[in-house]
Amino acid sequence: MPFHYHKRITLIPKILHLHVGPHGWSLRLGGRRAHLTRDSHGRNGVAVRLPGGFVWRRRSRRR
Repeated sequence: MPFHYHKRITLIPKILHLHVGPHGWSLRLGGRRAHLTRDSHGRNGVAVRLPGGFVWRRRSRRR
């Protein structure tokens, strides 16, 4: 049975969070409706929650 470790550290309440796990880290900037992410592998992401339960996401790959 594998165990996974994941920790969320709040840097600025409700705005900026650091997520640390076994495969690296990521920063999340934004609130519940929209946020930007950046991870330790150089990938960026954007997510926006839309009415009706839909979520729009966009991820860019490392160049």
